[in-house]
Amino acid sequence: MTTITVIGAGIVGLAVSRALVDRGYRVCMFDPHPPGEGTSQGNAGLIADYATSPMASCDTLKLLPRQLWKADASLSIDPRYLPMLAGFGLRFLRAARQPCFTRNKASLIAMLDTAIRAQHALLDDLEGPDLFADNGCLQVVRGRDSWTMRLERMAAAKRADGVECQAMTSQEVQALEPELNASGLQGGLYYPRTRHLKSPLAVSRALWQQLEAMGVELVRGRVISMTPDSTGGWQLVTTKGRHDSEHVVLCAGIANNPLLETLGIRIPVVSERGYHIRLDTPLALSRPVGWLAHHFYATPMSQGVRLAGTTEFCAPERAADERRWQRLKGWGEALFGRSLTLADEWLGVRHSTPDGLPVVGAVPGCKGLYLAYGHGHLGLTLSAETGRLVAAMIAEESVPYFAQSLSPTRFLRT
Repeated sequence: MTTITVIGAGIVGLAVSRALVDRGYRVCMFDPHPPGEGTSQGNAGLIADYATSPMASCDTLKLLPRQLWKADASLSIDPRYLPMLAGFGLRFLRAARQPCFTRNKASLIAMLDTAIRAQHALLDDLEGPDLFADNGCLQVVRGRDSWTMRLERMAAAKRADGVECQAMTSQEVQALEPELNASGLQGGLYYPRTRHLKSPLAVSRALWQQLEAMGVELVRGRVISMTPDSTGGWQLVTTKGRHDSEHVVLCAGIANNPLLETLGIRIPVVSERGYHIRLDTPLALSRPVGWLAHHFYATPMSQGVRLAGTTEFCAPERAADERRWQRLKGWGEALFGRSLTLADEWLGVRHSTPDGLPVVGAVPGCKGLYLAYGHGHLGLTLSAETGRLVAAMIAEESVPYFAQSLSPTRFLRT
């Protein structure tokens, strides 16, 4: 039986492992932390069927200067991180050009088309009570200017992308979510088919319990370096000793980069940190509600409402910027029109590519080495489909045409 080592036990690593086990492979996972307790536990919990546009776009470039100078911006760049962003920035500009954006968007939509079904199937198969809800989600707009016509255009554009979406008046929005602050509410977009998790960590734990019962081994250690074996396969140096494997799949997020650098490989995946706060204040919220202007979501979860979002390009190891938690709290108080108290705060490191597509596929010149990271804000949404693609590639089966757009080769061409 072929042995495959999966490095990283977040939601992507777990989903990749599940796809491999389903095909009959023996899987060993490496992670210094328990399954799902890294970045995977801190997201907004949405299976984001609506996320059909890559971040690298002309619209983003138009908004970027204002975002960088706003006092309460949802996006920030740490000046000390700018040297790491040099190559990323040039590729981002290239990907934002209309021909590249159109091509990347088509690939993302094609991947989402199968990814949503795959993710729902993965969740439906989990043995755990009350892990998710199918109540849809809302994106709202607030302010003085009328958004009515713009919301209609936005809803039509989403429907053209194949996403069920309805523009709503402020009255219709409030009928769905009475807790929202009526003052300044202009309306919103309603996505009736969007599923959300009630606890991302509980989902990861339930998935790990399945994998453990299927015979998957988890080594609680860190992989320090990898060396291709002259007879085929890979030799891994870990904090738990040497480990040999026929195939290796890197699913460790931003921690993949130093491992790849030991092989002389650089992929322009950067640290994009996200924050969340959990509210102690009880709110009768039925579904996730996003505020479009601030790019954050309020999601009802099993332990209270979570406010999650913001984008901070910053070194992973830097101390948290506490102002971002306060920013989320202030936005939440405006969204709900009441004072809020916090139960806890969280910071995690996303791993993002310049073109907004994940890196999934074999590393050229490194037989048996596969990458599965760079998912940005869509790790949860795309994890099951990522696993399906990796398993098919290892089995040397055909994969959908959009998989070419995800290949590491797009960043390794000379």
